[in-house]
Order: sequence, then C-alpha cells, then structure tokens
Amino acid sequence: MLHEILLSLWGCSTSVAEIIETDPLRLDNYLHPGERVLINKILEIVKEYNTIKKFIKKNSTIDDTHSVSKGLYLAALCDGMDKALEPFREDIVDMERIVLNDGYTPVSMILCRVQNYISLFSVLNGIIREIETQNLHGCKILQCLHHYVHTGIPQVKQALEKMTHCVHVIFYKHLTSWLVYGHLEDVHKEFFIQKTDKTNDMIMSEEKDKDVDKDKVDADVEKDGKEFSNEMWDYDINMEVLPYYIRYSLACKILTIGQTIIMFGNDPRQRKDLKMMTKNAENLIWGEKEYEYFKKLRSLQAKPTFALIEFERTVDELKRCVTQHLWHVAVEEAQLVNRLKLIKDFYLMGRGDMFLEFIRLASHILDKTPTSHTSRDINLAFQMAIRKTQSTDETALESFNFAVPVLSPSKDEATAEIKEQSTAGSTEFSEKEREDPIDKKGWGLIILKYKVTWPLHLLFNPKTLGNYNTLFRFLLRVKKTQINLWNLWRDHMNSKNIDIDVIQLRNNLIFIVDNLQYYLQVDVIESQYAIMENTLKNTRNFEDVQKAHVIFLANIMSRTFLISGERQDKRSPVSKLIRLLLRLCDDFIRNASVWEIENLLETEKIELKSLNDVLDGLMSWLTKTLNRVRSQPSGEHLAQLLLRLDFNRWFSSKKL
Repeated sequence: MLHEILLSLWGCSTSVAEIIETDPLRLDNYLHPGERVLINKILEIVKEYNTIKKFIKKNSTIDDTHSVSKGLYLAALCDGMDKALEPFREDIVDMERIVLNDGYTPVSMILCRVQNYISLFSVLNGIIREIETQNLHGCKILQCLHHYVHTGIPQVKQALEKMTHCVHVIFYKHLTSWLVYGHLEDVHKEFFIQKTDKTNDMIMSEEKDKDVDKDKVDADVEKDGKEFSNEMWDYDINMEVLPYYIRYSLACKILTIGQTIIMFGNDPRQRKDLKMMTKNAENLIWGEKEYEYFKKLRSLQAKPTFALIEFERTVDELKRCVTQHLWHVAVEEAQLVNRLKLIKDFYLMGRGDMFLEFIRLASHILDKTPTSHTSRDINLAFQMAIRKTQSTDETALESFNFAVPVLSPSKDEATAEIKEQSTAGSTEFSEKEREDPIDKKGWGLIILKYKVTWPLHLLFNPKTLGNYNTLFRFLLRVKKTQINLWNLWRDHMNSKNIDIDVIQLRNNLIFIVDNLQYYLQVDVIESQYAIMENTLKNTRNFEDVQKAHVIFLANIMSRTFLISGERQDKRSPVSKLIRLLLRLCDDFIRNASVWEIENLLETEKIELKSLNDVLDGLMSWLTKTLNRVRSQPSGEHLAQLLLRLDFNRWFSSKKL
C-alpha cells in the first residue's frame, strides 16, 4: 500500500483511490480508520500535484502553429515549474528508500513529508488558474509571477525565483536583441514591443513619378531607403502584454532605442551598394561599449527577481548614449535647424511671397475636383512659383512635392484620413461643415510631401507629417481667402459709387481675415518657433530636441484650433466658427464678382443682407466662445485673437 501511495505521489496511475472507496467494513480488516483519513489527505495533495504535472506536460512544448496561447514564455514557465518540483520528487525517492528499509513505516510519515509542499502546490495552481482563465501569454506571465513572488514562505519564494529566472532568460534575450542590435524575433507576439501590420502613411510612401533618365540602381537604393525609413515605425508597444511594473514611459525609451538602432542599421552613408549591408550597424552607436552593455543586461538576467531600479538605470544609460550620438548626427551632420526652417517655410507658409505666386498659378486647378493630372499640374505650378520668386535654394524642389488624391466612390483610406470628421456637438454647424464643397476640391485634399533626410525620421514620422499637412491645408485656405478678398478690393477700386453695404461687408471680412492671418503667422507660429529654436541652441541631447519639437507642434495645433483639448480627432468650437467665416468669405467673393455693385438689384440686396446677418451671427458666437474659453488655463492665447478680431468691441457690441 505504501508503494502504491508513493507511485501516486510520483504521478503514476494507481488503485489507491479505488481501494479507499470500497466497503468500509471490509476495509477495516486491512486499514485503521485513522489511516484512511491520512491517505485521503495524501490523495488530495496528489490531485494538486497531478494538475500541475498535466499543465507542464501540455504546455512545455512550443506550438508550431505560432498560436498566441502558447509560446516561449509559457514553455519557460513550465520548465521553471518542473525545476521547482525537483525537491518534491527527491523527497519521494528518499521516502521510498525508507519504506524499503523499514516495512513498518507509518502513513503519517509520508503525509508529514508531503504536507511541506501544500503551500507551494497551492501557489502553483493559483498561477495556473490565472493563466488559463485570463489567457495570459508572453510578458504578462512575468507580471503574474511578480504578483506571487513577494512571499514570506522560503520554500515558495525559492521555487518562484527559479520559475522567474527561466522566464527572464527569454525576456532578456528579446530585450538584449532589441536594445543592442535592433532586431526582434517574436513569432508568438510575446514581447511588449511588436511589429504591427499597419500600412504606411501615404505621406511617406514611395513617389510614383520617377524621372525616366534616372539611373536604375540609384532608384533602387532610394526605394530601399524609403522602405527602411518606414520599417522603424512599424514597431509599437503592445499594452496587452506590457507588465504593470514597467512604466509606459520606460517602455517608450526601450522602443526608441531599438528604433534608433534600426535607423542606424541602414545608414545610407555606410551603403554605397544596395547589396552591401552593414552587419555591425550597432557599432555605429555602441562602439567599444557594446560588450559592456551586453554584460549589464546578462547580469540583470541572472538576478533571482526583477531588479527594477537597476533595469531603469541600464535603460537610461543606453538611452543617454543613443541620444548623444543622435544629437551629433541629426543636429550637426543632418543640419536639423535648416530642415526645421524648411518645414516652417513650406508647411507653415513662412515663404509668403512664394505662396502668393503659387496660389495665383494653382487656383484654377485647386478650384476643381481632382483628376489624375492634378498632382502633375500642381507640382509644375509649385516649381514655377519657386523660380519666379528668385529662389536659388534647390533644396526645396528636392525635398517637397505635392500630391492631390483623386476622389473615388469607394472612399479610399487616403481620402478618409484627409476628410475631417464632423462632431456630435452643435448640430447646425456640423451639417454645414458636412456640406462644405471645398473639402471635395483640391484645396481640401492637397498633400505636401516631404522627403525626410536620414536620420530625421525620428522627428518627422508619418503622424507628425500628417499633422503638418493638416496645418498646411488650413493655412493655405486662410491665405487663399485673404488673397481673394484683396483681389476683390482691387477690382472694386476700378468702380465708382459702390453700394456702401458692399464696401462695409468687404472691409469687415478683410479686417477679420487679415487679423486672423497675423495671429496665425506671428502670434502662434513665429513665437512658438522662436521658443523651439532657443531650446535647440541650449541642449546637446536629442531627447530634448524631440521634446521641444513635439511641444512646438502640439502648441501650434492647439493654438490654431485644429485639435480640441479633449480629443485630437475632434475640432474645437472656434475651429468650426472660423471655417464657417471662411466659407462666408468665399460666398461673398463669388456673389460680389457677379453683382452690379454700383446699382444692386433687389434680390442682390437681399443676398447682401443675408450675408451681413450671417457675419454678425458668426462673430457674436465667436466672440462669446473666445470670451468663455480664454479664462481657462489653456486658453490664454485666445485673448490675443479676441483682441485682434474684436478691437474696441466692434463686433461684440452689435445687437442681433
């Protein structure tokens, strides 16, 4: 009987349970009732052990189907569990030796020995239940172990440290491969940094129009470089498998380090031939320190528990090395300051003289619904505008070009991104915005593409360039409206005895748009650019450069009312009102160009009065909105716009 009990504890199938469940009267001839109680307690421990053993057997092998539920981390956990159970198996072998040497060994001795493992089995079964019920995999298994490892029972603590170490071997292999070499081999999607399946933004996509006489090899190299520049943005943090004890900011640092290694791995300065790949690209950053950092990560792996403080210190050290090297390459070698000046000149329309000529040349094209030839015609107008403004800098022509996607009934992804979403608030304005015809014409669809030079992909990623394009379309719309209003004024100068109401409405609209333009270019763009420029001059850390640029872009997007304070995909009420004002200007310009302005017809007077009423209503709403929002902590800049638009309370004092 004792041998049967020991075999059950080993995990073998025996008849002990059947014997105990037989007729108690017959069993009393062989076993004392007290012994039956002891054996039942042992069988309960056997059940717990068998549950653990089945889990280990089921998950110790890696699934070849690349299933999410199985993987390296789960297999490592099972290996750690198996090692944690080794003392239990050694005790069973020792008890068998005792039983063989002493035939009168009591059952109580076996129970006394195996009861030492009840706490361990309870913790292991708790881990198994948590993994199975929550379907944990990858780094989330580390989080589960981290939750249990802080215990005061030495036996359980030692077992959990063995299991944690086994899983840490996989974790630190992934981490070292990503941090030191910029490579990630994770077929089961278990690491908290994963390669996503997102399609590349069309802003960063390869240009379809290539010069025919361009050398084929050079074209292939450029294509490969573009593919690389997109590859680094294919990686992102998967919050579902990020352990809670690794902060999101720390995970972002780890992500950035790996992305930087990927970027330097395809340094175009190191590749003269497409087939010649740099095998030791990481040496460009680490140099002789590569082995030192590798040893530091290995020492973290060898620790029994996760050493968070040392882990953060090591990541910060790696990040510091990366940012210092990046600052030298980006700011000094890639001439970041000049590139930012180009961004301001073109995306933020700092070159007003050039865009004045561009709008004159391209207006008749952008006023129509885009066709397959629109992009080509716009680029031709762009080149002519640059040359007519006597620009000797060829960098602009090499770095910038336009694309105007053609609307299709299927509403492809590019159009869906560009078309601005209407919001639930203020139903009246939402309906009007939805009907805005300019969104379906070239003005609302135009995209300014920028050829990002290496290694500035870290600053000008697809999302950032998308925000710059949103700004560009808005600023272009304002500039175009301003030019059209002044062209109308010029035409009116050739006429006499113009209706006073037409003159007043025209002057009011010119005043509003001129002051809006001054607010956007001077109060917002120039002031924020000066702040960023000052930060760049006083730092030698690329992380500070990134932060300054992010703050610069966020402030401009916010102060031009293109994003709401609550959500980035939601326009602010001020933005809605400004768009309606610009539409009103378009309507007035279109109507005034066909009116008999010296002798208005009755219908034309009605139209003029309607436009005046709409303007008064919009300005009333705008001044009220600005007054309401400017008192908030984030709305101090609105006082500048309010002062310029409602000087001496000209509009707000009017009664509707």
